[in-house]
Amino acid sequence: MAQSHAQIGNLTYNAATAQHEALVTFHTAGGRVRVAASVDAPLDADPEVVRRQLISDAMLGCREPDRLRSRLKASPPEPVLRAARPSTSLAGAMDWLRRLHAA
Repeated sequence: MAQSHAQIGNLTYNAATAQHEALVTFHTAGGRVRVAASVDAPLDADPEVVRRQLISDAMLGCREPDRLRSRLKASPPEPVLRAARPSTSLAGAMDWLRRLHAA
C-alpha cells in the first residue's frame, strides 16, 4: 500500500471498551480497500493522535488475514462516445452537399 490515500469514515467512541473505532478507506490504484480499525484511547484524546493511530492500525489490518475488510476494484474509464450522425436520407443529402461545396 505504498501509494495510497487514507480516509477515516464515521469515527465513533465505544465507551464499553474505551476505544475509538472507524472504517479506514485506502484509495489505491487497484481500487478502494476498507479496513476496520480501533484505538485504545480516552474520550478526550488528541484527535490527530487518534487519527494517526487508526490509520496505523488499519495498515496493520491489511496484512492480517482474519481482519474485517472489503475491497472495491477500480472501474475502467468510461469510453468516450462520439455524437452519432443521424442516419436519415436528409443527413445523407446534407453530407453530399457539403462535399460538393468543398470541391
